[in-house]
Amino acid sequence: MPHIQVGAVDYAIMAIYVMFVLGIGWILKRYMKTSSDFLTSGKSIPAWITGLAFISTNLGALEVIGMGASGAKYGIATCHFYWVGAIPAMVFLGVFMMPFYYGSKARSVPEYLKLRFNEKTRGFNAFSFAVMTIFASGISMFAMAKLMQILLGWDFNLSLVISAIIVLIYTFLGGLTSAIYNEVLQFFLIVAGFVPLVFLALKDAGGWAGVQDRLHVVATQAGFAQDAWTRSWAHMGSPAANPMGIEWFGLVMGLGFVLSFGYWCTNFLVVQRAMAAKSMSAARNTPLIGAIPKMFILSLLFSPA
Repeated sequence: MPHIQVGAVDYAIMAIYVMFVLGIGWILKRYMKTSSDFLTSGKSIPAWITGLAFISTNLGALEVIGMGASGAKYGIATCHFYWVGAIPAMVFLGVFMMPFYYGSKARSVPEYLKLRFNEKTRGFNAFSFAVMTIFASGISMFAMAKLMQILLGWDFNLSLVISAIIVLIYTFLGGLTSAIYNEVLQFFLIVAGFVPLVFLALKDAGGWAGVQDRLHVVATQAGFAQDAWTRSWAHMGSPAANPMGIEWFGLVMGLGFVLSFGYWCTNFLVVQRAMAAKSMSAARNTPLIGAIPKMFILSLLFSPA
């Protein structure tokens, strides 16, 4: 794959963005006086900001690249990772779980587990989450560095180190508040970048009808029904009838209960954004607000694929 030609203007834009990101952490440093300020932003952030940060936390390199690839491989059935594997649990978190988390006055999910159970439970949860985060963050950083290497010709290791240092600096300076505001900025940048890409991709493909025609050919060549790539539920009666290789019961139970609730209702990374909300009402609204763009963001990720 040929490298993209990057000029002085492009580097200037990237430099300005990096300085802006670090500047957010530097400005917010003065407000980081206690552990509560660092971990929960002093419970002072409006619901619409925590809501966008809630969804943006899950919208990194792994999501953008991985879900785009899944969309190309499995077709519209990939939407179940959002509609079944995320939305119900996000609503459940906002309606039922946040009153327990936020009302307990705990600063994090592990701390809530200590209050609810004991120190051993808190320690086990914190350790397991740390291990998961290391692996998940490593995959995301690898994907980003690989993208920089392939498209821009940058050194892989250098891209990896620079990205880690930038995130470490602004998080260390501004705590959760810095992370939240940078995630909101990231959300708008991703949307602004993908919207024109979607329209251009659809235009080149001849609109939705053109996309369907191409996917019908792909499905037929793979030995499935003609509309297997463009129908989300129609072929879920048998694992052999759809490209995901799963039936509706396994999909609903696996994504809708095991993965969905296990991730969205207990994950420190996403729940912590709701813990930073300025009131109980704002905390409960955080995942509900995040669920709205979550329902539609898949169209931005899958369409270019």
